[in-house]
Amino acid sequence: MTSGSLLLASVLVLKGATVHPASGPAIPDGTVVVEDGRVVAVGGPELPVPEGAEVRDLAGKHLSPPLFVPATALGLVEIAALEPSVDVAETAGPRPDSRPDAAMNLDSELLPVARSGGLLHGLLVPSGSVLPGSAAAVRLNGWTREDACLACPAAVVVEWPRMAIDRSKDARPSARKQEKARDEAISTIRTAFRDAAAYRRAKAAEASGGPVVPRDARLAALVPALDGTVPLLVRARTKREIEAVLRFVDEDLAAPPGQAPVRLVLLGAADAWRLAPRLGERKVGVVLDGTLVLPERPDEPYDTPFAAAGVLEKAGVLVAITNGSDAGGAAQARELPVHAAVAAAHGLDRVAALRTITLNPARLFGLSASLGSIEPGKEASFALWSGDPLDGRSAVEALFDRGAELDLSDRQKRLRDRYRDRPKPGR
Repeated sequence: MTSGSLLLASVLVLKGATVHPASGPAIPDGTVVVEDGRVVAVGGPELPVPEGAEVRDLAGKHLSPPLFVPATALGLVEIAALEPSVDVAETAGPRPDSRPDAAMNLDSELLPVARSGGLLHGLLVPSGSVLPGSAAAVRLNGWTREDACLACPAAVVVEWPRMAIDRSKDARPSARKQEKARDEAISTIRTAFRDAAAYRRAKAAEASGGPVVPRDARLAALVPALDGTVPLLVRARTKREIEAVLRFVDEDLAAPPGQAPVRLVLLGAADAWRLAPRLGERKVGVVLDGTLVLPERPDEPYDTPFAAAGVLEKAGVLVAITNGSDAGGAAQARELPVHAAVAAAHGLDRVAALRTITLNPARLFGLSASLGSIEPGKEASFALWSGDPLDGRSAVEALFDRGAELDLSDRQKRLRDRYRDRPKPGR
């Protein structure tokens, strides 16, 4: 997946670019010192250059962390309209032990396209039932599953059922059947987590010399969320659904004394802005499913989704932005910066907007110690842009992963070159 070109001989200094560290404001005419695949120093033009270092002049360019798409089906979908190439869900109902990293197609043609847009990290999110499995944080340039995995699992996923009921006379299925399906789905979620808590207690007793408890893969997959070691990622859209999720966490998942609380992250969350102060107070993370979308209700202002990230940020919510977490979104992943840019144009600070697609996803899923920003001690992974990363006219000119420059060729570029160079008719 790499071109073999390394950023470093022993020490490399990148000078002259506008550096967007994501952890702070942009540094004009910045300097980044890299050694052994790690960033060792970041500063302005006055930062001293180590003796014997290789210096690269990047004047006029922009350097940012590589992008992190915080919910995607990349590698799980090739052609969304072709069912055999869609592998986002198990067909056997609730399967909390399902692992999307095991199904990821590392030879997908969509991965090089995403890398050409500056994406290097992503969270694979399964779907298809109320308990579809665990999410996996991966590198988008891995050769093998082991090479690609950053954190597998990175979150336990729940798809909260729709709370609204269509009570019109033409409703299909009927209102009564809708209510029954909703209540059964919520009961399935509650029962699974109660059983998982009992399973965890039984396993703890077994470790202390109690009876041997047979392993249950489905219940064991839910335990990391109960322990607070990985987040509980719940897909919920409306205010009513989000409030139901908060009640569920309070009533069913309250942590006993001395144990870490459940780390709740909402996915989709179109109405999260309506509960922003409450979510900020509770330290609930939010992954918005796009900004270039329609409002949730026909009477809402057209720019409600554009401004939602800014409202959440001001309330102290750790917010990230994706641009299509379902099967159809995989082909659009390369457009992730556009969604952050829209948020920046509607109330979100530009540095905070860049964080929604770099550092904040890493923070939400426990990876910020090594990636998500350009800071000393972190991986020397960068996206080199022709202009500002949030400017739709900017192009990615190079992408680096831990010191290695990646090959940015992809199928779409090959087709572009093929048909651009096509001879004119009659020749």
